[in-house]
Amino acid sequence: MTSKSSDRLAWAVEALDIGPNDRILELGSGHGVAVSLVCELLDGGRVTALDRSPKMIEMAEQRNRAHAEKVRFIASSIEDADLGDQVYDKVFAVNVAALHKPGKPLEVVRQVLAPGGSLHLFSQAPGWNSPKEAERFGAQLSEVLEGAGFIVEEVRVGGASTGFEAGVAARAAS
Repeated sequence: MTSKSSDRLAWAVEALDIGPNDRILELGSGHGVAVSLVCELLDGGRVTALDRSPKMIEMAEQRNRAHAEKVRFIASSIEDADLGDQVYDKVFAVNVAALHKPGKPLEVVRQVLAPGGSLHLFSQAPGWNSPKEAERFGAQLSEVLEGAGFIVEEVRVGGASTGFEAGVAARAAS
């Protein structure tokens, strides 16, 4: 049996529509559950996972030992991470509040997105009691992203089996 948390992360990873050779950046990787799901979809692609907590990175590395050739873990914020000149086809985050407002984290994401790359932000609040709460969050986040130079392509709302959740997909404006 899977946990509600795992179900929510599976919903988010499915929304990414990952290709086998994609270069993925996860912000706020936590225990590495989403990284495991992403790695199962990659065949030649790679994922970089950031988390501010060295302890979370350590636990994520342990969870993903079998995927070591596909993943790089970094204990850092997006603002301070040394990503070199790597660019990513998809950047995603689940419940990372720093990306829900204008500022340096969204600026850095714009810089590391490959041409045509996409940003996917998810919020999965089990306390949301109706899809309207998730829709409202998606609309507010869309405004923030558009103000930060992104073009919103999709707002999606997930179902009640895991609590209501919202996802916003965007691309950097030229």
